[in-house]
Amino acid sequence: MVHGTEGTKVLTFQVFDRWGELLYEAADFDVNDESIGWDGNFRSKEMPNGVYVWFAEVEYSDGMKEVLKGSTQLIRN
Repeated sequence: MVHGTEGTKVLTFQVFDRWGELLYEAADFDVNDESIGWDGNFRSKEMPNGVYVWFAEVEYSDGMKEVLKGSTQLIRN
């Protein structure tokens, strides 16, 4: 799930594995929408524990756009 300040629109959100393969992509949604986000699966299979890279392009309520990127740790029990 993409978290942020209310009124922010996510233009593009992508998640990649360590080899650069695109695992998840969503576009044109509001931040904090619990129904949209990567669930840790790819092609109906659970991805293993590890670090995954994400990329987001957002547009704030004042019209300013920003590209954000980072990583997240997937941990399964």
